[in-house]
Amino acid sequence: MMKKLISVFALFFMLQASNILAHGGGHGPISQFKAVTIALDAADQFTNLDPGLGFGKLDSSWKGLSRDTSTIATKGKGYYIVSVENKAQGKTLYILMSASGDIYDANFTGEFPKVK
Repeated sequence: MMKKLISVFALFFMLQASNILAHGGGHGPISQFKAVTIALDAADQFTNLDPGLGFGKLDSSWKGLSRDTSTIATKGKGYYIVSVENKAQGKTLYILMSASGDIYDANFTGEFPKVK
C-alpha cells in the first residue's frame, strides 16, 4: 500500500511540475487548451509508471498521442473531464482534473461517482 501511495505522489508531482512553472505565482483556472495538454501529458506519463488508479501502466501506444485525439468531455463547476482516445487500442482514457489543472483521477469509463 505504501509503495502504491508513493507512486501516486510521485506521478502527481511530475505532472504538476510543468504546470507550476507555467502558472508562475497563481493557481487560477486554466484554459481548455491547457487542460487537453495536461491530459495528453498524463497519458504519456502513465506509460512510464502505474499511477495506482486501477488500470496499471498504459501501453506505449499512449505515448505521444496528437492533440486531435483529446477533447473536453465535460466542463463542470471547478473541474474538467478530458477524454484521450487511443485508436490503436480502441480505448478512451478519461482524466478528471480541477479547473486549475490538478489531476484527481482517471479511468476508461468517464464516470466519476464523487463528481456531481
